[in-house]
Order: sequence, then structure tokens, then C-alpha cells
Amino acid sequence: MLRVVGIVALFVLATACGQNTVKTVASPSPVIAEGNWAQSLTFAGDVPGQMAAIVPDSGSVKSECTGQKSHVGDAWADSFYGTVDASGDAWGVVFNIASFSGPGTYAEGAVIVEMHNLDATKVWQSRAGDKITLTIDRNQQSGTIDATMTSAASGKVGAEHITGRWNCRG
Repeated sequence: MLRVVGIVALFVLATACGQNTVKTVASPSPVIAEGNWAQSLTFAGDVPGQMAAIVPDSGSVKSECTGQKSHVGDAWADSFYGTVDASGDAWGVVFNIASFSGPGTYAEGAVIVEMHNLDATKVWQSRAGDKITLTIDRNQQSGTIDATMTSAASGKVGAEHITGRWNCRG
């Protein structure tokens, strides 16, 4: 009997010493599928159309949002790409707040809104004279926008207008 116990103990000890080690692999972080940031945005002006979702990340085309990571006094930003007009071309949209004061409403002077094509040869950006109302919901990952932007090429104030509901993951 002692001999059997000794053999079993020897087998257990040999296994514990690495002869049959099981390698563990870290669990992957949850992956948020690309293209799932639902948008309900209407564009009017130089580039009219609708944006309902973002396009998948690819190279320099990457949608990002600081979302809940921003604290009062920090910068808060949302940058995303989606199709707007019938061409099927992707357009970038940027909301940028230099000094975030929490969820709520931001107006001209406190927020910059921009729209651009992929190579930034066509750009519209909020400037003096453009009206902006950006709301950020309590979750800091959704809200509404009503903003006019000036054409960087022509200088025409209000050349592009964006309204609707936006969403991001941050």
C-alpha cells in the first residue's frame, strides 16, 4: 500500500514540476466592433447628406472619443469618420472642447467643430460668426449638435451645417 502511495506521490510531483504544465493565456480585452457608433446627423451646405454610422478604422482613418475618460478641466474630443453624400466618400467630423466642464451644453467659443475629407483638402471649421450648440449627455458618449462651419477654402461663413444626434465609444 505504501508503495502505491509512493508511486502516486512521485507521479503527482513529476507533473507538478512541469512535465505536463498547462500554459495560461490572458483573456483578451473586449473588442468594440468597428463601425458601430450609430449616428443620426444631417449635413446641409457644400456637402449635403446624412450620416448614420462610422466607417471601419483603416490606416489614418480612426474614430476616437475621450468619452468618460475626460474630467473637468481636461480636453474632451470626439473624432469620427462616416459617409455623408452620395459619393460614398468618408468624411471626418471633429468636436473639440479645450476645457471640459462636464456634461451639458457648449456654445461657440467653448467648442470647435470641424468637417474634412480624408486628405484635408476640403475643410469646414467653426469660426467667429458660426453658431454652435453641442450637448454632451451624462454618459459623455452621446449628445446633439447644431453647428454651422466656415469653409477654409472660400472663407464663406455658414458654408456647412450639421445637426442631429451623435454617439461615440470612449
